[in-house]
Amino acid sequence: MKAVKNRKKIIRIISRLNIGGPAIHTIILSEALIRNGYDDILVCGSSGPLEGNMLSLARDRNVKPVVIPELGREISFSRDIKSFFKLCSIIKKEKPDIVHTHAAKAGALGRLAAALLGVPVKVHTFHGHIFDGYFSPMKAKIFLYIERILALFTDRLITVSEGVKRDIVERLKVAPDEKCAVIPLGLDLERFLNCKSLRGAFRSRFGVDGSTLLVGIIGRLVPIKNHRMFLNVARKIKKDFPDLKIKFVVVGDG
Repeated sequence: MKAVKNRKKIIRIISRLNIGGPAIHTIILSEALIRNGYDDILVCGSSGPLEGNMLSLARDRNVKPVVIPELGREISFSRDIKSFFKLCSIIKKEKPDIVHTHAAKAGALGRLAAALLGVPVKVHTFHGHIFDGYFSPMKAKIFLYIERILALFTDRLITVSEGVKRDIVERLKVAPDEKCAVIPLGLDLERFLNCKSLRGAFRSRFGVDGSTLLVGIIGRLVPIKNHRMFLNVARKIKKDFPDLKIKFVVVGDG
């Protein structure tokens, strides 16, 4: 990304910087935009009490998020109204060239505020979507209609994979193909370059010898990650192959 002569101001909005890929990506993107000559303001809500957050990564990257405490994952009419008016206040004060939202809640409130205040360019990133596995079929259908309306005044929709784009364009018909672009997540993988030096450390720590197969799932302990399927497969393998030396490991919190 090359530096620009005329500094563009971007307000980027995410519901919360909880531990996970979207928060890491969002912080790294803010750092890169600032480093390359953009005025980037990252606005976020508050993480849940059991989620943990990525604010330490933001500090390490010299990114200083503007926190709206009322903005979070859960739907709450009173808190969402307060979040909306606070977003409007920030946008009105900063007068950004672009508002870029991430994920569902921030995407809805942020784009609505940006449209109301006449922001020239509105962009939204789908880090996946909420239409499968999160809500009842009726709620999912309502949220789908809301996304289709929001897409009408969104200039560009970004998905993090071809699979998500197929869902958004073909299966769910949120927006036409020409409005969507695939940009894979940009993550800093440098710390994994020397991971060979750690080979065997996990086995040693938990007393698993080298001849035992080790199968794991890594992720937040929430229904959408489908740990149930992992556990069902583990049970079936143990039943069908009783003599197989294998251990199953669940890594995560929640």
